[in-house]
Amino acid sequence: MPERIAADVCVVGAGYAGLTCARRLRQAGKSVVVLEARDRIGGRIWTVRLADGSPVDRGGGWLGPRHDAIFGLAREVGVATYKTWVKGAHLLIAEGRTRRYTGLIPKISPLAIATIALAQMKINWMAKHVPVEAPWTAKRALEWDSRSVAWWLERSGIRTPVARDLFEMAVGGLFTGDLHETSLLHLLFLARSHGSIDTLFRIDGGAQENLVEGGAGAIAERVADALGDGVRLNAPVRSITQQSDHVVVAGGDLTVSARHAVVGVPPALALEISFDPVLPDDRLTLYRNAIAGPETKTLVVYDEPFWRGDGFSGQSSEPGSVSEVTLDATPASGRPGVIASFTFGRVAARVDALAVVERRRSVLGSLTARFGQRAAAPVDFIETPWWKEPWTRGCSMAHLPPGILTRFGPLLRQPFGRVHWAGTETATTSHGAIDGAVRSGERAAAEILERA
Repeated sequence: MPERIAADVCVVGAGYAGLTCARRLRQAGKSVVVLEARDRIGGRIWTVRLADGSPVDRGGGWLGPRHDAIFGLAREVGVATYKTWVKGAHLLIAEGRTRRYTGLIPKISPLAIATIALAQMKINWMAKHVPVEAPWTAKRALEWDSRSVAWWLERSGIRTPVARDLFEMAVGGLFTGDLHETSLLHLLFLARSHGSIDTLFRIDGGAQENLVEGGAGAIAERVADALGDGVRLNAPVRSITQQSDHVVVAGGDLTVSARHAVVGVPPALALEISFDPVLPDDRLTLYRNAIAGPETKTLVVYDEPFWRGDGFSGQSSEPGSVSEVTLDATPASGRPGVIASFTFGRVAARVDALAVVERRRSVLGSLTARFGQRAAAPVDFIETPWWKEPWTRGCSMAHLPPGILTRFGPLLRQPFGRVHWAGTETATTSHGAIDGAVRSGERAAAEILERA
C-alpha cells in the first residue's frame, strides 16, 4: 500500500525552486512535503565529489553580482562564495589561428568588434522597452515575438565571419536550442531580466563572476537538511488531483494530501503529470513548446590548475568545436584544477554522436592545443549531456519559439486552481539562472501564504 501523508503544501521537484519554496513555507509555519523523482536533490544543479573529496559542479554553478536572492539564501545557511579565476590570457580560436588577449575584447578586427558592440547595443535598447514582469505587454511585443533570434542576427549588421560565429555561439549558449526556433522577444526578455545582454556574456562583473564554496549544491544540501524527512527522493509525481478544498499528489510509493501543490520542474516535465481536472489546451501548448536544448558540460580534472602558472585564465572559445567554451571551475581550495568545457545546441548533439573514446580524444586534443601538453593527461573526465537526463531534458532553461510568449506568457506563473508554478522559467528577474529559480520559489510560497 502507498504511504499516505497529509501536509499543508506538496512541492513537486527538489531543485532550487522547490527547496526554496518549501523553506519559506516552513518558516511561515506550514507543513510541507517535497517529492523528487531523482535519487538526489538539486535538479539542474548537481554537485559531486571526486575521489579526493573535492566538489565539482556537473550542472549550473555560477552566480552573478545581481543574484541577490541566491546570495541571501547562501548567507542564511552559512555557505560562502568565491570569484571565478580570470587572471591571465584568454584564448580565441577562429579562422585557423589562436588569439591571446586580456580583458573583454579579443584581438579581432576593429570592424568585427564594432559590429558586435553595435548588435549588443541594439539588443539592450530593445530590451529596455520590455516590461520584465510582463514582456508580452511591450509595445512591439507582437512584432518581436513573430521573429526568431536567427532572423534578427541575419539583419544585425554583423558581417565578418569571426564576429558572426562568436556572437551566434554566445547567444546560442544562452538558449542552447535552434535560434531559428527561439523568439526574439524571449531573447529581449532574458536580457532585460539580467540587466543587459552584456551581463550574460561576462565573467568579471557578469553572470559567471562567482562560484560556491563546496559547489553550487552546497546551499541546496543545507536547505534540504533543514527540511529533514520532508524531502522524499525517488518519488516521481505521476498525478495531481484537485478537489474543492485540497489536492492529492501521487508520487512513487507516496500519496500526499495537501491544501496546495507547487510544481517546480522544467515545463516539459509537467506534461508527464496527469492532472485532474486536465490542463487546458493553452497550458498544454505552452509546455509542449517550452523546450530546453542540447548542452553538454564536461569537467576535465587535473592535479592542479597548471594553466594559471602558465599565464592562462582557463577561459577560451572556439565556435563550432568539440570544446566551444571553457572556464576555470577549480574549487575554492585551489586544487585540483578543473576546466569546465561546454558545447551547445547542434554542436553538442554532433559531438555527443561520437564514440566515447573519440569524444575524450577530441576534447583533450582541443585543450592541449590551447593550454599545452599537460592538458592531455587529466586525472578525471566527467561528461554530462543534460538533454539526456530524464528528469531534466535540456539546459540551461527552456526556450520559447516565436508566437508563444505573447499568447501564453501569463500562464507561466498563473495558478491552476490549487496548483502553483515555480522554476527558473517562471522567473522575471534572473530568468533562466539559479537566482531566478530561488526567486520563483519565494514567489510561489508568497502566493500560497496570501491565499491561506
